[in-house]
Amino acid sequence: MSGVSAITYATEALGITDQTSFLLLDLREADEYEFWRIKESLCYPAANIARDKMIPELFRFKNKANKLIIVYMSDERKGCAAANLMSEKGFENVFLLSGGIE
Repeated sequence: MSGVSAITYATEALGITDQTSFLLLDLREADEYEFWRIKESLCYPAANIARDKMIPELFRFKNKANKLIIVYMSDERKGCAAANLMSEKGFENVFLLSGGIE
């Protein structure tokens, strides 16, 4: 058996490897994400933060050296509240994309 976990396999299928330095999360709802998004971003609606619903990619990036979690919403004001909530929940490497997707 190799040292590949189910989480490693799933995230590498998305193009996220051990060498990936940042995780780009689109915190808008799924319908907005499907309509328009930044390439390589993952859909992770902001409501999941308050519910403590974690996706495997977050486990791989949370507070890891040389790894960034970059979040965005439609505008910076909405994204700021979500990034602050993630920070309150122990994410020390969360950054907000200035200006949002707009």
